[in-house]
Formats: sequence, structure tokens, C-alpha cells
Amino acid sequence: MEFLHTAIRVTTPIALAALGGLYTYKAGVLNIALEGMMLMAAFTGVVVSYFTSNPVLAIFCSIFVSIIIAMIFSFFGITLKGNVIIVGLAVNLTVFGITAFWLQQWFGIRGILSSSKIVGLKPLDIPLLNRIPFLSDIFNNHTPIVYFSFLLLFITYIVLKHTKLGLYIRVVGENEDAAKAAGIKVEKTRYISVILSSVFCALAGVNLSLESLNLFVEKMTAERGFIALAAIFSGKGSALGTYLFSFIFGLGETLQISLQIFDVPGSLIQIIPFILVISILTILGIRNRRKKIRRGISND
Repeated sequence: MEFLHTAIRVTTPIALAALGGLYTYKAGVLNIALEGMMLMAAFTGVVVSYFTSNPVLAIFCSIFVSIIIAMIFSFFGITLKGNVIIVGLAVNLTVFGITAFWLQQWFGIRGILSSSKIVGLKPLDIPLLNRIPFLSDIFNNHTPIVYFSFLLLFITYIVLKHTKLGLYIRVVGENEDAAKAAGIKVEKTRYISVILSSVFCALAGVNLSLESLNLFVEKMTAERGFIALAAIFSGKGSALGTYLFSFIFGLGETLQISLQIFDVPGSLIQIIPFILVISILTILGIRNRRKKIRRGISND
């Protein structure tokens, strides 16, 4: 039960980033900048909490900063028609450097910012849930953003499947020319998708810094943005599938955490989540290839 409880907590930042990236994926924009958005939000959340002791204000500031990054990414990648992969990587590298630089300039330290002044969000004890033996051990005593991620999963499913905005996003991603012919503003729709993605990433970053750890570590996102992209591809662009594979990758990271108490080399432990990602993507790639071959044979 403790393992599954930890897995849900660990899954949350991956799932939030993945659900956010799903909007841009559906709109035909590969948002490589998920990592940078998460990291800047994590840094902003810790800094604002450090100076104000107000975690709610820290969340809103993190969302605001993440949206600014989204606008920069959209301007170069959508308005100026730049290569979104290169633009995304540039955003990530810039954020890595800026957060490390500001950490040293503002606090005179390198690596880790940890202080009693940093106020995080506390776990919630849900009265009705704590009376159910099995479910209580897994789903109770999580922090607010963990529970909010479940709601965002449902909202994402509804928005993409059953709203006008979701229809516009899907049409833009599937056929840009048809979208333009139908009068859909392609650039505006893609901007909206990137902004929505940045809000999800901001929550993911705050979850890391103010709910899981209450500190900031340089590059603390640890490639979770890229794992989120893998969850999107593995889930075939569906909200439920994306969350499911986020949870599977979260299980891999939880296993990594659990093995740290044993006498296992640290370098081996650290690669467990990435081995799981590569293995799943390889298996899915092989399955897709076989399906295409079978279709070719049946057509002949």
C-alpha cells in the first residue's frame, strides 16, 4: 500500500506535464519545452514561498511565469515558424542556466535551496476516504495538487472530446489547411494549447518543489518533461492512455526510490525509469510496425 501511495505522488508531476503536453500534441505542436516550464515553475514557487511564506501566491506566480515561457515558445515556434524542437530545447537550456544563475546570485548558493522559510502545501486527510481501509492507504493523505490532477484528467478528457475548443485543437492538428478553410484561427488555437500546457506544467513544477520536497534543486525536474512526452506517445494521444502510461513510468521511478535502501549501485538505480520508458516505446513501436505490415498483406 505504501508503494502504491508513493507511486501516485511520484506520478503526479509526470501526469500533469503529459496532460498539458497532450493539448499541444493534438494541435500539431510538439512541446519539447515541458521540461523548462516545469523547472521555472518549481523555482518560482520556492522563491515566492521563501519571501512571502504564502504557497497559494507561489502557485499563481509559478503559473504566470510558466505562461510567459509559453508565449516566448509560441512566438518563435508558431508565429515565426521556427523548428519547435530546436525552440523547445533552447527554452530548456536557457531555463537550466537562468535558475542556476539566479540561485547563486540571489541566495549565494549552488545546487540546493532549502530553508525553513519555504512553506509548502500539506497533505489532506479526507474524512470519508480515511474510513475505507484499502483505498485510504493508497489515496488518502496526498497533497492538494495530487487530487487536483485527477480532476484535470477528467477535464482534459471532456475538453478534447466534447467541446468546441477541443474540436478546433484536433482539427488544427490533423489538417491545418482544412482548419483554415473552416475559418478556424490556427495560430490562435495553437497559442491557446501551449498556454494550457504551461499551466499544467506550472502545477507539475510546484508539486515537485512545494509538495514533494519543499526545496529547489538545480535541474530537479530530472527529464520528467521528456518522460511526459513518452507517456503521450505511448498513450496514443488519449487522455486516459496518457495518464495510464504516466502512472506506469511513475511506478518505475517509485521502484528506483524503493531500491535506494538496498546495496545497489546508485547509477544503476537512476536509470530504471528510463529503461522502462525505452522498453515500452520499443514494444509499442514493434507492435505498430507489425500492424502496418499485416494491413499491407491483407490489402494485397
